[in-house]
Amino acid sequence: MGCLSDITRVITNSCTNVPASGLEVKGWIINRADVVWTIDVDNVVLLTALAISGVIYPITAVKKEMNAGFDAVIADNLPDLFTHNFSFQPYGRKAADILAMDSIDDIVVVLELKGPKTTGCFIVLGYETGLHFVSMSYRANDNNGIPTYEFATKEGQGEKYRYYVLWKTDYDTTKEALVTEET
Repeated sequence: MGCLSDITRVITNSCTNVPASGLEVKGWIINRADVVWTIDVDNVVLLTALAISGVIYPITAVKKEMNAGFDAVIADNLPDLFTHNFSFQPYGRKAADILAMDSIDDIVVVLELKGPKTTGCFIVLGYETGLHFVSMSYRANDNNGIPTYEFATKEGQGEKYRYYVLWKTDYDTTKEALVTEET
């Protein structure tokens, strides 16, 4: 049961809006407590700016070493919500890398989707309740010895939307806003 049951917009699939599978190589991790977002007045899913009190940590992953998505959480007695998910496979083996990676919790990620560089290519996961460390897997003889870290919305703390969109005027301005705040 959702809070809104009426359709409010035409749904059009065409050759001009064909999605592409995958994420770009670079993404950004932010401690949720360190960011304040500006929400568009006409669309609560559109974030038009971010103010950082800490830093943004860039994350680079090639090929399919980074993955993200959402799952709908449907209930008969509550509004429908979403669980956001993010995983990546870091190469770092130094003690400082391990300490940093094993301490991550309550984060927000901004990721760039492959495909057209238009509104909707930068997605934000963990906006409302954060992404939390849920699992880490490592086997020396599997996956080329690369661990996999997974983060997700905590159970019972769903997000209202499948993801949020970060868009500040145009592609270049949005990307610059992220890169400017990097460590």
